[in-house]
Amino acid sequence: MFRRFYPAEMAESSYDIDYEELYRKGYRGLIYDIDNTLVEHGADANAEVIELFRRLNKIGFRICLLSNNKAPRVRRFYRGARVKGVRLHYIFNAHKPARRNYLKAMVLMRTTKKNTLFIGDQIFTDVYGANRSGIRSILVKPINKAEEVQIVAKRKLERIILRFYRRDRWEKMNQLNVVLIGFAGAGKTSVGKVLAAEMGFDFIDTDRYIEEKVGMSIAEIFRTKGEEYFRDLETMALKGILKSRTHSVIAAGAGMPIRLKNQKMLRKLGTVVYLSGSEEEIIRRFSMRNPEEQPVLLSEKTDGERRELFLRWRFVYPTVAHRTVDIDDRTVEQVADAVRDAL
Repeated sequence: MFRRFYPAEMAESSYDIDYEELYRKGYRGLIYDIDNTLVEHGADANAEVIELFRRLNKIGFRICLLSNNKAPRVRRFYRGARVKGVRLHYIFNAHKPARRNYLKAMVLMRTTKKNTLFIGDQIFTDVYGANRSGIRSILVKPINKAEEVQIVAKRKLERIILRFYRRDRWEKMNQLNVVLIGFAGAGKTSVGKVLAAEMGFDFIDTDRYIEEKVGMSIAEIFRTKGEEYFRDLETMALKGILKSRTHSVIAAGAGMPIRLKNQKMLRKLGTVVYLSGSEEEIIRRFSMRNPEEQPVLLSEKTDGERRELFLRWRFVYPTVAHRTVDIDDRTVEQVADAVRDAL
């Protein structure tokens, strides 16, 4: 039911798309929505838009603006963008998602359904109209989150569509789970929860999983049983998760990937993503955590011992991971987005 609304691809913004690669794949025509796709709602064409259009023309693309807005707004934007070196067409009152003006845009550009791509920020108008017209689409994030009431309501429905989209996409890729690894303080738990919510997956923190199975806190296990016993529990937890869980985002304990016997299981469990940070960033994030939230193994070590452990372990993580995502200077949401884009 929801597949009619699925975009072919998703991108952070209209300005982050690899247009050279699209051209190599055979695309020649680009149809753009305007508001919140190229500029904020109601804004005029700016230097960024002009530079993008010049670059696209130079690559060899033909461009058409397709907007549901009325003539004055669209013409004003068109006139601002159509400076020397920029060639493009425009259509106002497009009545998206009706097909008629998608087809008209291709006539103006002299392109076909096979070599035309639509780029927009709304599912129920932009993407759905492109799907109905038989052309591929790229859904970009809206530039400005402060939108009109009726659009805000649509965004809530869009989030539901996107959860199914991401889940179906994963199933097509035969991927079962996402596994986040990295040193303490990398944000595996916080990023994992955001990512799981966005993808419609379950979230598992391996430390919490062990605590529930054993009926003891990690601190108690270390204090009464020792580190080696805890590492054995981590391996047992991995075996259990491997047998029983799919469509989950899993935050693995910092030391879990260090054991050789765990590494193969982690990679078999799903796509392993290493959240990589500089030494300074990891230390900063670790020091910001409350003492009771710090891993027992690390909280009892000196700064020098923690640094030595970090320097040793950080060479292991990349050998286990399928993907690496940098966390420096990024918020939790930005890291989650980067992980999703890397999958």
